[in-house]
Amino acid sequence: MRVLIAGILGGIAMYVWASVAHLSPLGAIGAHTMPNERLVVAALQLSLGDKGGVYVYPGPSGGGAAAKPPAPTAEGMLAYTPNGAGALTPRQLGTEFALEMIEALLMAAIAALAAVDFGRRVAIATLVGLIAGMATNVSYWNWYGFGLDYTLANAFIELMKFVVAGLVIAAMLRAKKIA
Repeated sequence: MRVLIAGILGGIAMYVWASVAHLSPLGAIGAHTMPNERLVVAALQLSLGDKGGVYVYPGPSGGGAAAKPPAPTAEGMLAYTPNGAGALTPRQLGTEFALEMIEALLMAAIAALAAVDFGRRVAIATLVGLIAGMATNVSYWNWYGFGLDYTLANAFIELMKFVVAGLVIAAMLRAKKIA
């Protein structure tokens, strides 16, 4: 029962940290507004219509592995949502809360299985946070050209989610009673 409560409280702490971090200047590092946004959106709507998804360009040439890809004049990745509701919708916030609750519950299970002291539980959470921060962010920097400033800021936010949750979880697992 303590592990479950530790995970829930860790998830709440994780969500609070991530919310504050993403709403602070840290969350905006490396994110840019698009010049000529209306023109670009109009071109996307004309080209893609209602076909939302992730688009990578330049696309494969279609000739298999041996085919020579076209010389890129630009490359990138675009997540397109036609008729998008914008950022911070209730659905997005709820999904993020559920995700962070699951992450913290899993972290609590790992910390409980380790059966070590407070400091080592926090160290384990920190290592898990490093893995989580690197797993997606560094790969996107490598494969898709995400900016290094954006990559480092978002990897740091992810790391700190686990540090904050790890502190709460380690404290709760150390406690004999939950008042």
